[in-house]
Amino acid sequence: MFRKTSPQISLFDSSMIFPGILPENDWSHIFREKIYPQIDETIFKHLYCEHWGAPNKSIKLQISLLIFMNSERLTWREAEYHFQRRIDWMNATQTACDMNRIDHTTLYKFYNRIAEDDVAYELFKRLTAMFILECDVSTKQQRVDSFFMHGWLAKLSRYGLLKETCRVFLQNFRKQKPGLYETICVDLSRDYLKENFDFTEKDKEKANKKIQEMAEDMYHIRQAFENHHQVKHYKSFQLLVQVFNQRCNVVKVDKSHVDSDNHVNIEIKKSPDGKGEQIISTPHNTDAQYTRKRNQTVTGHKGFLTETCDPDNDVQYLTDVNLEPAGHADAVEIDKIEDRLDENGFKPDVFYGDAGFVNGESILEAAEKGIDLEGPSAGRSQSIEGYAKEDRPLDVADFKVKIKDDTEELIILSCPNNEIPLDQVRSEKTGQLSVHFDNKKCKDCLLNNRCPVKIGARVSTLTVGEAQYAGAERHHKYMGNSEYRKQCGIRAGAESLVNEVANKHGARKSRYRTEKRSRLQIIFAAMACNVKRYLKHTMDSCVQNQLNMKEVVS
Repeated sequence: MFRKTSPQISLFDSSMIFPGILPENDWSHIFREKIYPQIDETIFKHLYCEHWGAPNKSIKLQISLLIFMNSERLTWREAEYHFQRRIDWMNATQTACDMNRIDHTTLYKFYNRIAEDDVAYELFKRLTAMFILECDVSTKQQRVDSFFMHGWLAKLSRYGLLKETCRVFLQNFRKQKPGLYETICVDLSRDYLKENFDFTEKDKEKANKKIQEMAEDMYHIRQAFENHHQVKHYKSFQLLVQVFNQRCNVVKVDKSHVDSDNHVNIEIKKSPDGKGEQIISTPHNTDAQYTRKRNQTVTGHKGFLTETCDPDNDVQYLTDVNLEPAGHADAVEIDKIEDRLDENGFKPDVFYGDAGFVNGESILEAAEKGIDLEGPSAGRSQSIEGYAKEDRPLDVADFKVKIKDDTEELIILSCPNNEIPLDQVRSEKTGQLSVHFDNKKCKDCLLNNRCPVKIGARVSTLTVGEAQYAGAERHHKYMGNSEYRKQCGIRAGAESLVNEVANKHGARKSRYRTEKRSRLQIIFAAMACNVKRYLKHTMDSCVQNQLNMKEVVS
């Protein structure tokens, strides 16, 4: 049952029992006076029954403890331990000395409750708005960056994955159907539920043999229960089937060429089938997605962080945070980030991103919303020396063009060799512009080996769209204008933001199996980061005001 925290201060409040034990400029005083009252408990009301059930523990208290946990990277038991012994925590949460106990399971259950809802992000948004307003922070300039949050468990090898997937199913199967388990385990190559269980095999030849045997065991289990009216609905069985289909092929064999009753061969695939979000890396953390970035392999999620970056601000705050599967593209997320910023009242005039976020489409989409998306364009070499070469490859930005004022449509006026096109037609299906040039002139042109125009049998054609031109034009601007590169250098500050949230606030590795709880983890990490920045800024302002007062008095 929902119950608001009583505003009544207890006689056993730490400020009354231990007056003066904390310095006047201690952070807990600022949290108690400024932040604690801003935690609106009513937005959590819908998560509780209205008329029955035990009254909930103070929501303000639990939210505060979750912020403290992420500020200091504490575990659930450590949070319980610290709360009973730290005066600053009790003072910050207005907790009486005889009420400073909360079981870590209570805090964990509350965390799981709010993980199923967007209420934590709503709280982050409200606190951020208060910080921005009180500190007079401009949101006209902002920057964004992404980072990988590693999964709760490491990616298993093929040997470990097949072995653990079988074990997870058989363990659940023995509990639910002990009679059927005794029947099926006799036909398997090994006892998957024995105590001494190893995920690795040092001998490569033995490992390959055992992988083949485990694949045949998985096929035998699948064939035995794929039509069973109960077992086929077990999540562990569905997971086993999915892993088998991703990792193995079933090859039928002519009955006349085999002596046994088994008329199929199981082949191990060189690489698993499916996209990143579908590939199972461990049976214990199916939400974690496998992806590869250059030489780095990741099984987990991708976090997105946005913060203000106006040089005139005394302090910068995070304005948006989100978590997506690890294979989620930055260029896809940037549009959603802009929408959330606009909805939350933090819409920037200028938005800085790296090449992952900036391409022709994202530039045009941002411009439609009144946002200047700045940064290098994706999919192109960032070598300034290569761009300065006279024989560099040409692109559509080397053509002379015109943008219509009314429709903002692209018109090609001439090629890099100043040849005027014969005609240009826009496709109704794709929206792309097909520009035709004289075939003979293109063949004789000295630039034809560098030009993007395709020389055909009868006509030479350039296919281009507004997004392609916007991306190419941005590349030319970034590579050819040193002042613009210097302006975009402000985005580099987002790297320190990622380091702060990921490493200092524990968002580099997920503590949980599910994506919802991992998303909540990064939200509280961002919230804790904003709270610490606000406390530091307020404490520095108080010290500065005291120094100014002393100068006036003297």
